[in-house]
Amino acid sequence: MRRAGVTAMLALAGAVTVLGALILPVTPAHADDEAVGTISRMDITADLAAEGGRADVTVDLRLDLGSEEAHGPYLVLAELQEIVGDPDHYRRFEIDDVTAHSQTAPDDLRVEHEDGVVGVYVGDEDTEITGAHDYRITYTVTGLVNPAEAGGEDELYWNVVAPGGFEIPIDELSVAISGPVAPERSACYVGPTGSTDPCADVTTDGRTVHASTTGLGDGEGVSVVVGWPGGTFTGAEPELVHRYTPANVVQLTPVTGGITAAAVLAALAGIGVLARTRGRDRAYLGLTPGLTPVGDAPGTVGPAPQQSVAVRFTPPDGVRPGEVGTLADEIAHRHDVTATIVDLAVRGYLRIEEVAGSEPDDGPEDADSEVDEASELHGRATPEPGDWRLVQLRTDTDHLEAYEAALLDRLFADDEAPLLSDLGGNLHETVSATSADLYTTVVERGWFTASPQKVRHRWIARGAVVLGLGAISVPVLWLTQLPLVFAFAPLAVGVALMVASASMPARTAAGTAVLAQALGFREYLATAEAEQLRFEEGEDVFSRYLPWAIVFGLADRWAQIVADAAARGMAVPEPAWYVGLPGVHVWAGSDRFAASVGAFTTTAVTAASVGAGGGSGFTGGTVGAGVGGTGGGSW
Repeated sequence: MRRAGVTAMLALAGAVTVLGALILPVTPAHADDEAVGTISRMDITADLAAEGGRADVTVDLRLDLGSEEAHGPYLVLAELQEIVGDPDHYRRFEIDDVTAHSQTAPDDLRVEHEDGVVGVYVGDEDTEITGAHDYRITYTVTGLVNPAEAGGEDELYWNVVAPGGFEIPIDELSVAISGPVAPERSACYVGPTGSTDPCADVTTDGRTVHASTTGLGDGEGVSVVVGWPGGTFTGAEPELVHRYTPANVVQLTPVTGGITAAAVLAALAGIGVLARTRGRDRAYLGLTPGLTPVGDAPGTVGPAPQQSVAVRFTPPDGVRPGEVGTLADEIAHRHDVTATIVDLAVRGYLRIEEVAGSEPDDGPEDADSEVDEASELHGRATPEPGDWRLVQLRTDTDHLEAYEAALLDRLFADDEAPLLSDLGGNLHETVSATSADLYTTVVERGWFTASPQKVRHRWIARGAVVLGLGAISVPVLWLTQLPLVFAFAPLAVGVALMVASASMPARTAAGTAVLAQALGFREYLATAEAEQLRFEEGEDVFSRYLPWAIVFGLADRWAQIVADAAARGMAVPEPAWYVGLPGVHVWAGSDRFAASVGAFTTTAVTAASVGAGGGSGFTGGTVGAGVGGTGGGSW
């Protein structure tokens, strides 16, 4: 350490806090009782060895408690100290061989190391004493000496009493510091932090420097400086240990920040390129959106351009609503499966029967009794209000898609006419399985080269791996003391990959063509008005288009439009696949069927969600295996 004069050295007065000397201005870790009494006399001697600069310290003190009670004295000695101008390191002092003795009071010794300080407690924790008692405390400390730099002096700059370190006053303080050879000079300062007031007396006697002062009050400290010829002490270099701070852990500098930002931007650019290439739909170039090459001509395929679609008055040919719902947003939603159920009903494979509970308030008074009769005809008890019964009408599935046949098998596996409410968790499993089948179907139709779900999962998994590497890099960078800011790059990239996973599935040119047709038909369903509808004799346009309205999120609107047409006296056929409450005409009110169908689709989607996140509590149930949770206690 460069010596810049006695006054300047006071700015470093935290270099060491030994004994009351090495005391940091903090409350001791286990000073359970309020400090009382006075230190009427404290004599401190330190003998420094030439090899390593180790100091053998002896503290003789008299603790005068008067009539007040206490267990005994305590000292706080610094083990770690901040270094002015070096926020990345602590200076470490090694304290060993602590002893305590008193001839008049209990002298049990407890030494505690905590938070960079050593607490030395003398006395019996089960015994309190009064009056005046003498104590001798000894210990060794290494690391106090600052070796000479550039031909200067070896120096001890010791805070014998740190400002504010003692909680009780010290009436008389004397210090004796001895070295291997006679010192060249010495000084002693007393007062609050930053004071340059000299001690009452400073003298040198051979190899020993003596200093003394009186009346040391609250907040006051004593610092002693002794200089020896350079080279007096060997192997006494200060021990520095790493100090972790937000600044040196993160190590955000223009260089590290620039490297991290460049890595993140490069990775994000790469992810963007992947999303623009792998995740961009393909299309037949040079053809009107929705058209495909004629015959066996492969056509020219390239990235799909942004193009508007023309309104189409009929659904795409040869495809089913649930398939188009999966194609449109690349996700097989529950409402896509609900639309498939309604589509199968419209095509005569099942019937949906409304039962009591969904009837509006203005319905006929005898509706409930008629429902009871209908239930008796089915040979089952009266169902709960607000429900629907699914009745199987056909078992031949030769003309159905594989997922449609499987859906029917699952719906009617245990009952040919189940209530929607009775399906419970089985409906959730049915919908999940059908969703998986829809992903398979859109790939088999050539609309995607791979399942959109699997593509998303792959990219989410890749993002999770990169995110995991970023998480692992945090402790690795910490332990190796490398800039922690570098961990931000994989963390950010991992999150970006997971977010970008939604953009990675890409439609083929064939899929893009079908999508254009479907979006054109959606435009029709979204804009048609009641007066524009044309119902041919025996053709139930409402029913045919309802499953498509469901997948496009337009079911309520489409049902209301047709209900309005019926209210205007148009010849709207009554759906054969949907049976309302007995005695109530489907189009009895302008919004009755719209509300009923909307309620059915909403209930079916909600019921399909039941069971998500947990199985049955009656089969293999265990505590904690259900959903939700509440905890608590008393306080």
